[in-house]
Amino acid sequence: MNALVYLVSHKLKNRVKEIFHRPAELLLLLVGVALVVFVIFAGNLGDGSVPRDKAELSAIIFLLYALVFVLTAKNGFVNGASMFSMADVNLLFTGPNKSKTLLSYGLFSQMGRSLMLGLFILYQYSWVHNTYGVTLLDLVFILIGYGMTAFLGQMLAMLLYSFTSGSDSKVRIAKGVFYGIVAAFAVYLVLLVLRTPGDTWLERALSAVKTPVLHFFPAAGFIRLGVVGAMDGTAWQILVGVGCFFACLLVYYLLISVLDIDYYEDVLKATEVSFSAITARKEGKAQEIAPRNVKVGKTGIGKGFGACAIAEKHKVENRRGRVLWLDLSSVVFAVVTIGFAFFTKEMIAGLAMSIYMMVMTIGTGRWAKELLLPYVYLLPEKPAKKLFYMLKEQIPALLVQSAVNFIPFYFIFRCDWLTVVSFILARACAAWMFIGVDLLLHRWFGAGSSKALLLTLYFVLCTVVTIPGIIVAVVLYQTLFLPLSFCVLAMAAAELLFGLLLLFFSRNILSASESNNT
Repeated sequence: MNALVYLVSHKLKNRVKEIFHRPAELLLLLVGVALVVFVIFAGNLGDGSVPRDKAELSAIIFLLYALVFVLTAKNGFVNGASMFSMADVNLLFTGPNKSKTLLSYGLFSQMGRSLMLGLFILYQYSWVHNTYGVTLLDLVFILIGYGMTAFLGQMLAMLLYSFTSGSDSKVRIAKGVFYGIVAAFAVYLVLLVLRTPGDTWLERALSAVKTPVLHFFPAAGFIRLGVVGAMDGTAWQILVGVGCFFACLLVYYLLISVLDIDYYEDVLKATEVSFSAITARKEGKAQEIAPRNVKVGKTGIGKGFGACAIAEKHKVENRRGRVLWLDLSSVVFAVVTIGFAFFTKEMIAGLAMSIYMMVMTIGTGRWAKELLLPYVYLLPEKPAKKLFYMLKEQIPALLVQSAVNFIPFYFIFRCDWLTVVSFILARACAAWMFIGVDLLLHRWFGAGSSKALLLTLYFVLCTVVTIPGIIVAVVLYQTLFLPLSFCVLAMAAAELLFGLLLLFFSRNILSASESNNT
């Protein structure tokens, strides 16, 4: 045990030293801290208006925690979740260490990583403070609750994988129980909203979310109760939330360590999967995660010639795991966008949230993986033509994803269809702008450059190219008093112009593979 304490303390100390010896990581850290300071400073420059009901924030916290817990825990049906690194597996598992001691070490390590995952919450201080009067300490409580939720989700994923690995029948039973519980709470909440009196749907939803039954929703319910109690200074809510968290943690720990579950083998498999993914990202290689059971149907591309074959290849690849160009992340982001706009009662807030989340995911499409493979460079076609067909897949996908985000606005806000169409086009054009930024960075630096430096430059450039479109829309709305739909269309036109310009500068990115894979 003393050796593990020594290992943890020195890993933390060496990690701090390592940051100061890597300029790119140090730059990323300084930029991150500067952005947090700027957001806090900007948030405190509010107009002093009366904050809105904190019940809305409580509902948002519950939905966020529930989403994180469900999406994290469901990994247990696929490849599990590992709390260990490959170095831990190679060194600690082969040493004279007890399994319970190693499990405790893994839990402590995972708790820190879970908190790190929620650091994006600190960047929400400005609008949360001005809208709900939240202080910086309150935001820290929300961050801690996020980490606790993600941590329990990781624990449950590991437990589910330990129970179900190697048995399809157990997987089906566990899925039925897991999704059945989630569906039962969802149906109960919907019925409660329909039966609750109120003048608007928002009032009904807020009254429904306050029901004590939701406190029993796995992880999200009681952790939300504790976080809200910490923000309001209510002692009994804090005690109930923290007590339920540790009780749940104890149950997971006992099930893994006491009920004779051989988690070593499951950890090896999950660690191998995560290590392969991390290594592939570091080396700039594409990695496809194939499903466990593959149904062989039609084989081959079937059509397409020359550069056109790239677009046809992407169509074939997208048949697996997608419905109408929608994957799980697209559906989740649409739900977050709609929920955010619903609670804030602002369509522009929903558009801003949708574009904000898209910044972090636009580089995960087929085109980004194609850049890391040698085949697209070997086609005897012009680089610009190959780039066009490589990106062709994104045109219908972005329009469909944007439509799913904003068509519900027509029913929620009773707006006209032109406004909805303008929002759809604004989001799609912003996506092309972010794709252009990503391609330009690949063109300049290549895939072998520092990932921390590229990530920093990516976020900075995305912010810079977004500002002109926002300025155009604000000027038209504030000075010429044009309708919102025309202002958003003008912003979309500015975004499209910048996107096409960035794509033009990146047109020769496929001329030489050496510049992108060194």
